[in-house]
Amino acid sequence: MADAAQGERRESPGQAAYRWVLETPRKMTTRDLEGRIIGHFGGSRAEARRVIRGLVAQGRLAYISLYGQSYVDLGLRCPTPLTGRLVLYPPECTEPPAADEVGIVLEPGAAFGDGRHPTTRLAVEGLESICFPPGGGRQPSLRRGIDIGTGSGILAITAARFGISHLDALDIDPCALNEARRNIAHNRLAHRITLSAQTIESLTVEYDLLMANLRLPTLCALAAWANHHIRPDGYLVFSGFRAQEKAALQMAYPKSNYRLLWSKTMAGWGGVVFQKA
Repeated sequence: MADAAQGERRESPGQAAYRWVLETPRKMTTRDLEGRIIGHFGGSRAEARRVIRGLVAQGRLAYISLYGQSYVDLGLRCPTPLTGRLVLYPPECTEPPAADEVGIVLEPGAAFGDGRHPTTRLAVEGLESICFPPGGGRQPSLRRGIDIGTGSGILAITAARFGISHLDALDIDPCALNEARRNIAHNRLAHRITLSAQTIESLTVEYDLLMANLRLPTLCALAAWANHHIRPDGYLVFSGFRAQEKAALQMAYPKSNYRLLWSKTMAGWGGVVFQKA
């Protein structure tokens, strides 16, 4: 704990404040964030407010109002690191990603998957664990993937940027489909991502990769479909379940058929990667 605290102390107040907003399991009020800055770095409330205002001016954070209460959230008006490798860029930003980064353009909207929620980051990290194996191992050849409940399209777009040849991105929400279509166009990936409102029951092809950021009952219900439509040695990237629900998810994907390759929890949520036997 001492080492972790010392690491936090080495951050600037702005860096720490941005990380706290990024990692919080619930929205932080401006007063909450001011208090946390003061608790870790000292100083006055006026100084803490200046830190937050500076982040808002940079576009890294934004003030939002819900039911008469003021909160701070990710601004998404400037490049936003989602993981150590993936960076989100707003459409108006022309700054290129660094050599060791993968950048995707994402238009903030109403559809789920704009990078603000821990489950999105968990899903991307799980996908990274497959496409960029630790220690520089060989990247698997993944020809076709499916993103069920694509929302903003972030997972399908990221998978394409990570090297998956073709993606089917499914959602039944017209708003999500409209936003995903715009984001796919921003990233010039319409030739590699097929967007559709069809149900998985109507699909007859097999896949090397299944991605789903959905709640536990839906993830468990996908097991029967995955048994028939995911190729041997194919991968399943799941998030959207609570950390304490991981055991129930593993029961739906037993060790005899699925090997757990990766798991992580973040702010009370869980993410896993299975490989089919």
